[in-house]
Amino acid sequence: MRTMASVCFMVIMLVFVQNVFGNICTKNENSLTCDECIRCGGEWCRERKLPTSHCVFTSGDGWCPAEREYLPADGDKSTKGIEVNPVSAERILHVGKKNKLDIQYTSKTKEKPKMLILQSTQSFNIEFDIDEPECVGTTCVATVSATPTQDFCNVTGGVSEYVEVSINVGLAEEVKVKYYVVCACPCSGKAEIRSPVCKGNGNYSCGICICEPGWTGASCEKPICDETKRGDVVQCSLNPRNDEDCNGNGYCGICETCVCYTDREGSQYFDHENNCAGLCTITNGDYEDCLVNSNGTGGICYNSHPNPLIMQRYNVTLTNERDYEDRKVWVKCNETFDGCGMLEYFAKRDERGIYVMMVNLCNEIHNEAIVADTKVPIILGVLGIVAAVAAVSGVMLWKHLNTVPPVPLNDPQYQNIDAEDCTGENPLYKPPTSSFKNPTYGKW
Repeated sequence: MRTMASVCFMVIMLVFVQNVFGNICTKNENSLTCDECIRCGGEWCRERKLPTSHCVFTSGDGWCPAEREYLPADGDKSTKGIEVNPVSAERILHVGKKNKLDIQYTSKTKEKPKMLILQSTQSFNIEFDIDEPECVGTTCVATVSATPTQDFCNVTGGVSEYVEVSINVGLAEEVKVKYYVVCACPCSGKAEIRSPVCKGNGNYSCGICICEPGWTGASCEKPICDETKRGDVVQCSLNPRNDEDCNGNGYCGICETCVCYTDREGSQYFDHENNCAGLCTITNGDYEDCLVNSNGTGGICYNSHPNPLIMQRYNVTLTNERDYEDRKVWVKCNETFDGCGMLEYFAKRDERGIYVMMVNLCNEIHNEAIVADTKVPIILGVLGIVAAVAAVSGVMLWKHLNTVPPVPLNDPQYQNIDAEDCTGENPLYKPPTSSFKNPTYGKW
């Protein structure tokens, strides 16, 4: 049952892919790529500035003489058998073009060969035709024709896909033929990714630009704008440019839509669908009542906006938080409201909504800011005081132990000291001169 289900699934997917691809061949020739052209049975010209289509199904004389994409054609091989020639063969096929193979064999009954498809890397959409054998005596020749149809190749087809068949001519020897089918252009493997020829908006391949989604034109120079998504309102104007169009948080891109900066503080909150509006702008506009009437404590504020504002008490430590890209989580905002003055707050946004921490309240400074963990500073302060007291006590104890003891004046040995014991003679002392005679006196 599982095998049958798998086979049915593969058949359904194959039919789906073929139907999708089959529609490609109904497109205008000018819109086909080289691979699509070859899979539909056309011929391709690689000339860049070609006045006609690059893909044609009937080429005239002189069409694309220099840059024509020639497909593999050489590689036919045959091996002769004992009673059959060839007993094995390889042939290269092109979509929509018939290939003939003559098989010579010995037969007394002049039996017509019978064919069985063994395997295929694409589909089984290939037309086989076996002519009636022509015999002379016991030697017969039958012609086998093979023609791949437009829906043989699928969108993943490469330059060399194949179908393998077995042909029975009523003998012990069977003919094995491997038909190689070209399902892509060799030049497709040499594409120039985001080529300057294509303004960086597409890949240059086989002489044309294959544009990335959202771009069109021969050089991928024209943006494809989704008018149904844009509506009647454009975000910005390319001419003249105006920085205010995108709230100063971006620039005007294709289709007159804002392209938001990614290297600015708070850029993770820029609203791409709303002219790159920042979180502060959104909060000021949608939650004015919540900001003006805040009392600085936590809670949820409901107003006319469908999503409530989540209020938190101001926490200085949280303002330094960073995300996994090392961006500040909390954005500092300020706005002046009528009858209130300047309000400052921090805001952030996640999947649950917008969070706000008020720095100051309406007409008053909110000085009751808290720190994430006050236990550590308190403990450190107590330890500092204890250390200071211990140091002072140690100094006082040291002085006490090293102080010279006071003289015990009431001790008997100190009470019999005579006055002479309290005096001493200075050996350097000279008594004053009683008179002095000037030797120059009276000589003038």
